[in-house]
Amino acid sequence: MLNQAIFNREPLTPSGLAPLPLTAIQPSGWLRAQLERAAQGITGKLHEFWPDVRDSAWRGGEGDAWERAPYYLDGLVPLAYILEDERLIGVAKEYIEWTLASQRKDGQLGPAQNEDWWPRMVMLKVLQQYYTATADRRVPEFMLRYFAYQYKTIDERPLVDWAVPRAAENMHSALWLYNLTGRKFLIELCQKLRAQAFDWTAHFHIFPHTRPMSKLVPWPEMQAGRKGEGRGLYGAEHPYYASQYHQSHVVNVAMALKAPGVQNLFRSNQKELQGFWVGYEKLMKHHGVAMGMFTGDEHLSGASPAQGTECCAVVELMHTIETLLGGCMPPDGLGDLLEKLAFNALPATLTRDMLGHQYLQQANQVKVSVGKRNWYNNGDDANVYGLEPNYGCCTANLHQGWPKFAASLWYATCDEGFAAISYAPCVVRFWSGLVPVRIEVATAYPFEETVCITVSAAKPKAFPILLRIPKWAEGASIRLPDGEVMPGEPGGLARIEREWGRGEAITLTLPMKLRLTRWHRKTASVELGPLLMAYQPGEDWQKIVSRDIVSDWAVRASSPWNWALIEGEMKAEFHPEKAAPFGDGDAVKVKVQAAPVEEWGMDGESCAATPIDPAVERDSIREIELVPYGDTGLRIAQFPVGKVRP
Repeated sequence: MLNQAIFNREPLTPSGLAPLPLTAIQPSGWLRAQLERAAQGITGKLHEFWPDVRDSAWRGGEGDAWERAPYYLDGLVPLAYILEDERLIGVAKEYIEWTLASQRKDGQLGPAQNEDWWPRMVMLKVLQQYYTATADRRVPEFMLRYFAYQYKTIDERPLVDWAVPRAAENMHSALWLYNLTGRKFLIELCQKLRAQAFDWTAHFHIFPHTRPMSKLVPWPEMQAGRKGEGRGLYGAEHPYYASQYHQSHVVNVAMALKAPGVQNLFRSNQKELQGFWVGYEKLMKHHGVAMGMFTGDEHLSGASPAQGTECCAVVELMHTIETLLGGCMPPDGLGDLLEKLAFNALPATLTRDMLGHQYLQQANQVKVSVGKRNWYNNGDDANVYGLEPNYGCCTANLHQGWPKFAASLWYATCDEGFAAISYAPCVVRFWSGLVPVRIEVATAYPFEETVCITVSAAKPKAFPILLRIPKWAEGASIRLPDGEVMPGEPGGLARIEREWGRGEAITLTLPMKLRLTRWHRKTASVELGPLLMAYQPGEDWQKIVSRDIVSDWAVRASSPWNWALIEGEMKAEFHPEKAAPFGDGDAVKVKVQAAPVEEWGMDGESCAATPIDPAVERDSIREIELVPYGDTGLRIAQFPVGKVRP
């Protein structure tokens, strides 16, 4: 492991925070169990049986030479090294050693049968993580040769297709290497890449996609235009349809939200600095649903909770936030959003055993099946839990979600301190200057309100500890080692400056008050701290495709789901001793008042549009129980709000 964090060099925009090297943070408690479940699940087994990675050209095989194996390694490498799992480290190194040996004399890397820039961008992210875990000196030399090759050839062989909207991934790797080596041609390379990339900063400030793509460009028209069929398009892909396809593609958009922040490092201005929040807020205004994501099935699809959100988009938006936290922009609000995704959208798209996944999840999901839904252009099987519903990209890409989150709980500060971004249980081992430091986070958070943080320095050393106070945590307090209690300002970073010795304890209290948030068609969601709460009907899981390792599953509701929320008293119950990986949880429950809405039924295989202000009888009101969204296979997370008849 590297013994120092990598901060921005001049002339890049100064960074307040920097990522800690992989393995500096060891998850504990329920989070470690979650990662161990991933190692026992599909991440630990995919290389054994799925041809796209088992026989990959990135391993020396005759199979896929594009993005599948790099995607898989982008999650396998951090999982293997964080868990110190020698079996998975051995698997990861097969691909890494092949890649390091693949470099040609001109600097190009990877399978010769596919020269696309895009999959190499993913493999560069893999190598960055591998280097911070191992300090393998071959990696920076390898990457320098590759970027020198790209610098010489990018004008005559420019970015095309997927590489154009995703070029920020390439820029970020080049800037990471610049911060490591100081080689200035890497900044010039980034300027070349930016000139060829799609201008996401301008796009987010203008943002033309304020309606579902089905209303802007119906899929048959998009498909015909991209294929050059009909409409006088001369038998070739039409640039208008190609641009619309990439600009509205939900995974492209999730990745692209980092582009303004990455570009801000070498061409800082206010538009770049604001780009992420301008884009995210517009996406949520027009396409947002309660678990913190915007819909896309496969393209931006509006704000109905019955529209789908792709698994790839969830993990890529998490990675975008983790990247931005590492020195690209101020951290304000980013930690809140990262936790919302990690504790809600991420676990909901995976099965409890982390073998299967959905291509698309729905905020209001009352049936999982093969059937017609109002997707923009995804298949009938897109919301089943299984091996590769709809398309295999998420099968390869889902693995990065949990391990990268675990690696991003804490960041280094530019003044030799540490900043807490999330309070999941863990142990941090790193250095403040030349002094070894250990930080233990003991908690069941997000399933309890109290976080105990113990800071130990090998010898007395002064450095700051920064604690993120979530925006929802009104009344937050921090008890310092000397017994003093200081308030925590919601939405900020509380800074504790002192000389630390051995076993200095901080107790952070984050009150989780129940709150209602409002969404599409006047729906309401119940939130508790970082958790979205949902009603879970009885679930009847039915195997529809049987395989040796990963089968496909449909899920049907075995009890009514069509409840309207009645505003009034809500009660939360915490049982932190029951904290467990998502799907096993019984640690948090919320009781609310609700009434059945008989007229709210189905629209094909999805629930119909939520009724607005449905009238309900007073004697039909019942107390119902809500559970964390991430624990559910079926759920209602955006409720109609009932009006009680006089």
